[in-house]
Amino acid sequence: MNTTVATWGEFQERWSGVHNFLMTAECVPFGLDLPPLDRVIDELRRDPEVSVHSGVKGPKLHRDNLTEEFRKLPIDRALKASFTLGHFRLGRFDAPGRFLHGFERRVLDPWRDALTAQGFTFERCYPIIFISGAGCATNYHMDFSHVLAWQRCGVKRFYGLKDPDRWAPHEARMAYDPARFERPANLTPEDALCTEMRPGDVLWNVILTPHWVEASDEVAMSINLSHGGLRLHGRLCPFEQELEDFRQSHPDRAPQKVKGEYS
Repeated sequence: MNTTVATWGEFQERWSGVHNFLMTAECVPFGLDLPPLDRVIDELRRDPEVSVHSGVKGPKLHRDNLTEEFRKLPIDRALKASFTLGHFRLGRFDAPGRFLHGFERRVLDPWRDALTAQGFTFERCYPIIFISGAGCATNYHMDFSHVLAWQRCGVKRFYGLKDPDRWAPHEARMAYDPARFERPANLTPEDALCTEMRPGDVLWNVILTPHWVEASDEVAMSINLSHGGLRLHGRLCPFEQELEDFRQSHPDRAPQKVKGEYS
């Protein structure tokens, strides 16, 4: 189920399924060199909108906040710490002298243009960065987005599920609350689909499918493109369509739409 998609025809067939997959060749029409990892982390951690958590492996997402402590560490100690770092507003770093200079022109625009050329439309498409310390994890969760994960440094193991509807059926997806969503105790390794992501690898993960991500024995960084309202020839994927239907019928209980832009 973890086959690699190499053509747009294959992507069009698989993007709206329930299993993640690697992408290559014409499906990755972008590229950008980045500065050394220590510079990237140091620049990010100085920004007021960065978030840093402990990164300890567990059954659910961390609610702790280690941002201030992480800022105070010398960079060599920060790189050896237990942490996960995230930033959701990367446009400010796409400027001369900053670590993402050229990102919109070299990555975001080519990707958006390629989607449009293949018959896709979208309401949002913007980048997020996630960095994990050695052996650290972003624990069990779902995303209100289709995510294209571009691995840049280190190795991450991306765990999806063979039968996501078993573990997160319709009712669970519509009531999803990250603070209460916990990996089932009876979920075994045989229930999971693990994709190892090395530098340069690109993975597609479908909206509202449970997953978790673990770094190997070194700091690992990925840049993720978050998509909402993604349609092929005007049609949403089944999971996003059911979410839109639920919003229409239960506006008081449905999760609000994710908002985001490249800023």
